[in-house]
Amino acid sequence: MVHISLAGITRRFGAERALDTVSLDLPAGSFTSLLGPSGCGKTTMLRLIAGFDKPDEGTIKFDGQTVADRERQVPPERRGVGVVFQSYALWPHMDVESNITYPLATRGVSGAESARRVAEVLETVGLAGFGKRRVEELSGGQRQRVALARCVVAEARIVLFDEPLANLDMHLRATMVDAFRDIHRRLGATMVYVTHDQSEALALSDRIAVMKDGRILQCAAPTEIYRAPIDESVAGFVGRGARLDATWHSGGEGGADIEIGGHRISARCSDSVSGPKVRVLLRPEALSLAETGIPARVVSTIYRGPVFEVSLEIPGQREHVVVDCAEPPVPGANVQIAVSDAWIIPR
Repeated sequence: MVHISLAGITRRFGAERALDTVSLDLPAGSFTSLLGPSGCGKTTMLRLIAGFDKPDEGTIKFDGQTVADRERQVPPERRGVGVVFQSYALWPHMDVESNITYPLATRGVSGAESARRVAEVLETVGLAGFGKRRVEELSGGQRQRVALARCVVAEARIVLFDEPLANLDMHLRATMVDAFRDIHRRLGATMVYVTHDQSEALALSDRIAVMKDGRILQCAAPTEIYRAPIDESVAGFVGRGARLDATWHSGGEGGADIEIGGHRISARCSDSVSGPKVRVLLRPEALSLAETGIPARVVSTIYRGPVFEVSLEIPGQREHVVVDCAEPPVPGANVQIAVSDAWIIPR
């Protein structure tokens, strides 16, 4: 387990700043997801931690020891870092066992010790008995497990994932999410996971760093990112939900009474938030159709399997509100929305 510290990291490509004065602490043994759209700088940050690239400004430290700054650069092979790529990066002419053994061979580990460690790691990643299989005979999920096993057998103290599930289908992705979580619990290594998929980040991580335009907007536990996004960008990127205009009436510590569409509701807020006009985030699971509530009109319904996703229009609002219902109302119907939870978005 290694504590990773990035302080004031800037990385330029020509006139463009891929990372702009980023500071981030990754506690030893943590599982942190770097979440954001394409081009936000998350893969650049991963490459800097791995040692594949060098910062133009700032310092990267492992357990307090500098591994990169403007003057020095510890090479990747001396950082104790394993990387699991989207493309697997396996040797196609080798079988599973040979792919996993490779990093041991480069360190002079062979014979019985090598065989023992490979057998243990195959068991860890759920591939016991697959050692003699050729890579081409494996499914995408199995290949990804081999790539992870290669990191584990090398006793990497840090494991970096660069969108490792992007090439897998929905069912394999769900299976691998469970596998990554289980392996993290077993190994306790510090893991950093790059993804643009919020569901992966929420399911896997104990912390999420939401990125945009080379900066970190918010870094917190998944529950906090989801329930209390720090600004409009995070609120709009993570999870479903509508961001509505509201009028502030009164507030106290951590909460306020606000009005939407002529109906008053209670909302959570940070102590720095106040009126008279605020923006509020409403998540679908906190909404229901009721006898009294915010007046709205049904725009459309979409069947999502266990529920219908109902899109509702509130007069004067720019966004439609989404409510999940077992029995949907007909489009055009006038309804009332009850709200059990709401978050006033800081500005």
